[in-house]
Amino acid sequence: MGKRARTLLRILEEAVFPAGLYCVSCGSLIDKSRSYSLCDDCIRKFHWITGRTCEKCGKAMPDTSHGRLCYDCMQEDHFFVRGFSCLTYGLYERKLMMDLKYAGRGYLARIFGDMMFDRMESEIAGGIVSDAATGEAVRIDIIAPVPVSRGRLRRRGYNQSEVMARQFHRRWQDWALDREEAAACPPSAAGTALPASLSAPRFRPHLLHRTRETRMLRSLNPTERRMALENAFAVSPRERQALQGRTVLLIDDIYTTGATADACGQALLAGGAGAVYLLTLCSGGNRRPTDTDQ
Repeated sequence: MGKRARTLLRILEEAVFPAGLYCVSCGSLIDKSRSYSLCDDCIRKFHWITGRTCEKCGKAMPDTSHGRLCYDCMQEDHFFVRGFSCLTYGLYERKLMMDLKYAGRGYLARIFGDMMFDRMESEIAGGIVSDAATGEAVRIDIIAPVPVSRGRLRRRGYNQSEVMARQFHRRWQDWALDREEAAACPPSAAGTALPASLSAPRFRPHLLHRTRETRMLRSLNPTERRMALENAFAVSPRERQALQGRTVLLIDDIYTTGATADACGQALLAGGAGAVYLLTLCSGGNRRPTDTDQ
C-alpha cells in the first residue's frame, strides 16, 4: 500500500474512531495537540523509560544499580538478542492495558503502537540497534506480534499485540518514505537509496501461532510460567520459507519475567530465524528473585 492510500485509510479511521477528544486515561476534555490522547496531568503520571535500562531485556534500571542486567536476566538466559520497552508497568499503565484487553477499547492499541515507534525512532535512525560483536547496524527483516489463542481472540475480537505491531509498522513505512523523498530532492542526492538497515521490514502477523490454550500467567511464578508455555508456540508452516535466516522484531504488550518472549523466541529460532529482537509497550520492575520464584 502506497503512502497516499495509507493516508486516506487513516483519515477514514479517524472519522470512525476520532482521537484527541478526551484523555484516554482520565476522560478529561483535551485537544488534538496532546500526545497519545493523554492530558498533561496523566502523561506526567506514566512511568516512561528514559534512563538506564537492562542491556538484555530493556527494563528500567535504577541509577544506583551498578550492574548491566536486571535480576531476571542475571538468572535466566534468553532466546532474544536484546529487548526494548516504553513504560514501566505501573498503576496507570495497568488500567489502560486492562481496558485494552478486557473492556473492548481496541483503539488504544494504535496509540500504543505510536508510543512504541516513537521509542524506537532514534534507534532505527542512529543504528543503535547494532550487532554486539561487529558494531554494525542490524537490519530488521520481519515485524511479528506475539499471537493469542483462538479462544481469547474470539472473546476479545482482536489481538492487541498485532494491532500495536501493525501501527508500529505503518509508522516505520511512513518514516522510511519521508526520508527517501527528502534524499531525492537535492539534485546531488537524486536516486539516493535509504540504507537497507533503515527501510521498513515486512509485517508478518501470522508468523507464529499458538499450538494450544495456556493458563493465565498473572498468578504464576517464573518457573510455572515457563512450564505453562513450553511448546505453546510454533512457526506457521506457510511462513517457514520467508523466515529462513531473517532477523525478527517480536512485539508484545507486557514483559515481566520473559517467559512468553522466550517461548516465542525459541520457536522462531527453531523455525529458522537468524536472530530475534524484542519490543514491548510495558515491562515490569527490576525485582529481586524470591524463593517462591524457583
